[in-house]
This record gives sequence, structure tokens and C-alpha cells, in this order.
Amino acid sequence: MSEQTMTSPAPSTAKGRDPESRADLSLLELLHPDGIAKRILVIGSNCPAPLLPASCRAAGGHADVVVVAPTATECRAGGWLQKAAKLTSQTLAADGVAYVLTPPRWRLRIRAPLEKHGLSIDQAVVHLPSRVQSRYLVPLRSTPARYAFSKLLPIPPWGRFLAAAAFRFPGIEQLLERILPSVAHVVRRPGARPPFEWLFRLSPEVNGSGNVVIRTSWRGQDGAVIMYYFPASDARPSAIAKLNLTMARAADRVYEASILSRLGPGARSAGADVPQLLWSGQVNDHPVLLQTAIDGRSVASVLTSHPRRLFDVMDGVISWLERWNRSTMLIRPLDLELLSREILAPAALLSPLIEQGNEYRDWLAKRCATLTGVPVPVVATHNDLTMWNIFLGERGLISVIDWEAAREQALPLVDFVYAVTDAVLLAGGCVDRAKAFEACFTPGGAYEHFSAKLLGRLRRAVQMPDELADLCVHACWLHHAVNEYHSNRPPDSRPFLKVVQRLALNRFHGGGRTDL
Repeated sequence: MSEQTMTSPAPSTAKGRDPESRADLSLLELLHPDGIAKRILVIGSNCPAPLLPASCRAAGGHADVVVVAPTATECRAGGWLQKAAKLTSQTLAADGVAYVLTPPRWRLRIRAPLEKHGLSIDQAVVHLPSRVQSRYLVPLRSTPARYAFSKLLPIPPWGRFLAAAAFRFPGIEQLLERILPSVAHVVRRPGARPPFEWLFRLSPEVNGSGNVVIRTSWRGQDGAVIMYYFPASDARPSAIAKLNLTMARAADRVYEASILSRLGPGARSAGADVPQLLWSGQVNDHPVLLQTAIDGRSVASVLTSHPRRLFDVMDGVISWLERWNRSTMLIRPLDLELLSREILAPAALLSPLIEQGNEYRDWLAKRCATLTGVPVPVVATHNDLTMWNIFLGERGLISVIDWEAAREQALPLVDFVYAVTDAVLLAGGCVDRAKAFEACFTPGGAYEHFSAKLLGRLRRAVQMPDELADLCVHACWLHHAVNEYHSNRPPDSRPFLKVVQRLALNRFHGGGRTDL
């Protein structure tokens, strides 16, 4: 078998990375002790898309990261695993990391060839919810695995109970390593520097070594990568690192550090815990934030497990929003700059993508013109108040994370409309986000009275006029549809654009209601 047949479909003449260049990272580079790889080699043709690097190998030299990801057919080929192990040993740099992702049947069979060629397995990592998506990379060690299953993953109560109980039994990690469908091995040379060493040395709070859980964004490559750091003996993460793999969005971390320092104190005073910034700087030209870890479970996980908690959980979230809106509210003339940013520019971008888009854009422009110069309330907004970004503590206290989209002055209600719809999507049995929006804001919708009650509280908090309330609803969905557009999702997989389409076809009327 030739080396060419073992590599992935990516070009075998891929470029090596100039260490001084500002280049995008691939996810598995974060495991390297330096957090970056000059050369990457992929062996096998079954590497999941989220892990596949943009370039595979430069001619000559050693590889800092080797990915071994064969198909079952390749594993069945005589001698394939042995040759893959040999090639890995021959090409892996002294402090390099190999990531071996084989089908379950052959997972144990590759251990002996790896050890024969002087390599050792550092840890096993499970990919969740699947290898194709790889949203979570969780070490199969009791402490980080228990935390991930109990705090991060949206699984039912019986699943969390079973996971918590299972990881108390000796040998459970080895059993899961054998039977779970998507498990990888982190492999290195004996005595090599540990994986994630770059993370461990960022600040005194995270020195030494430990475990790291990786969470990626639904936005794919453009979203943030979040890394939960666990010192060896701690049951919860002591810090969270955030960075972007692509340079196109790397500046998001710089903005997040700045906005968090300005809005964090007010959000805390209003009653929500907010991450504290431990360190911010650059690692390999990529801005990185190091924050305190937030305690509790995501509200998304809570509502998925306990849909009946929708009303009391959202009552707490809206109570915080009321206090935060009051504390940040300013009355100012509504100018064209704010209207363009929040409504007109997004509508112009999206209008070619929807039916009656031009009419909708012109209708919004007329509505904005009638309000230009009128004194209105503006408030600080989070702008991504999904239930995944709100955590619920043991005593019902809420925490809010991911402030990269926040603004100091924006239209009110945008956080409310998104949060309520997201909560109903998770707890209300709706098939998609557009249906959840209808359930909340359509006359006769299943959650119309619930949403109207909460909406009334927020409108009273900021003294909201009817005509502005309607525009705020449009601003909410235009904002999220634009983010979705820039994420390069295929047209048939854009739930926020579907909501905008409904708004375009069914114009909003007064009082926060629509005839959708």
C-alpha cells in the first residue's frame, strides 16, 4: 500500500504553515502542545469534516499532527493498520500529537502496532453527538465526562443519572472506549510534552496539566471554540478558554473582552452571574479569552429534560431582563445610523432571498422613516440570548455567557423575542423555530398568552410605544438571519430566514401581535 492511498482526499502537496503567518487553524491543532501545527498528515479517508484540516502535508519533514481515520474497508485491507501505525511513528514530530479515530471493531487492534512503533495512548476522547457533527470532544475520564453529561449535553434525566452512576464504577472508561461508536485515541511519544500545554501555561490559574472538554459552535468554522479546563483533581472546570479557528472571526474575541468589561458589572448588578475575564491575549496570532467557569446547567438542557419548567424558568430570565433593561435604558432620538444597523441594512441583504423581499424592505424603510428623530428607549442587549447561553444554578440563580454579539445601545425586546421563542422551541414540542415563533406571537398560538404576559412586563419596564415594539420584533429576526447567512448554511437549512419570510408575507400589526 502506498502512502498516497492512505492519505485523505486533501491534496498530498499541501503547504506547510509559515509560523509567522496569520492562518486559520484546524480543530485538532489545539491538542498540540503549542496549539498550532506547521504540518499535518491525514491517513485514511474517513476523517470527519469538522476535523479535516485545510492542508494535509508538506513534502518532507515531520508532522506536528497526524490524523488516522480509516474506513472499515481500509481497516479490513491486509496490513493496513500496521502500515498506518508505522507511518505515524515515522512522521510524527518529537512533541507531535496523533489522533486515531478508528471504527469500534478495530479500535483495540491498532493499539499493539502503535506501541510496537514506540507510541503510547495518552487518552480516549468521545465525539458527541456523533463523529460527523463532533460538537463535543469529551475525554473518557470520570471528572470531565461526568461534567459534560450532567451540565453541557441536552439529554433526558435518566441519561444524566445513568452517566453519573456509570462513571463511579471502576473500568467504565475502558468499557465505553470499546463500545461507543465515535471514540478517538490521543497518541504521542513517551516523554513528549502534554497535549494542550499552551492552554495550561496561559496564566497562574491554569498551570500544570489536566483535562480539556472542547465544544464547537453550531455556526461551524466561523463560530467560537470553547475549551473547559479541569485541573486533575477538580470536579468542575476552573477556567474556560475561547478562540476562533478562522482569522475572519478572530476579532470577535477582542470585542467580547471589551464589551464584557463594560456590560458585565451591570448585568451582575441586575442579578445574573457573568464570566470574569482572567486573561486575554494572542496565541499563535489568534485572540484568546480565558474566563471563569459558570456553574449550573444550561437552560437548554433543563427545558429538554423538564419541559414543564418552561414557565418558572422563563419568569426568572425575564425578571433579570427587566432589571437589566431598566438599569441600561437611555432615551434618545432614533437616528438613521441605529436604524440602518438594526433593520435597513439587514433587510437589504436578505430581501433577494425571500418572497416579496423588495416589498418587505420598502415597508420597513417607511416604518423607520416615521420614527426617525423620535425619542425612544434604547438598552444594552446580549443579542444571542439562546437557552444554550443561559445557565441555571442550584438555587435558581441564572448565569449568562457568550457576550460576543452584545451592544451597549440597541433596540429593546430583541433579547426577549429570541429567548422566548428559543425556550418554546425546546420545551413546547415545536418542529422548528418558525413554528415556535408562531406559537408565541400568533393570535391563538399555544403560548400567546404566556408570551404576551412577559412582553407586557418588559414594555412597561422601558415604556415602549407600540410602533417601536413592532419594529423590535423585525430587528430581532433580521439580526439572527444575517448571522445565519454569514455562516454559509445551505438555503434549505436557515430557520431564522424562514421566520423573516413569515414576517415579510404577514406584516406586523400593533401590540406585538401578527396574523401569521
